Amino acid sequence: MNLKNIVLQIVMKFAFAGLFIYFAVDSINVSGWGFLTWISIFFATNNIVTAIQMLVMYFKIKDKVNK
Repeated sequence: MNLKNIVLQIVMKFAFAGLFIYFAVDSINVSGWGFLTWISIFFATNNIVTAIQMLVMYFKIKDKVNK
């Protein structure tokens, strides 16, 4: 796996997080705080945390490669 693939995965994680946030907001507007809302929030949070961890790892790898 090269650095371009890592960046693509990070972007995809943020995109999916945005999609799950949209689903959560839409679900709240339609039916309130139901099960689908909580699942969407969980997946969005999971994707955001994973993307941030991958971003930190990307910068650490990039620094080591540039040295």
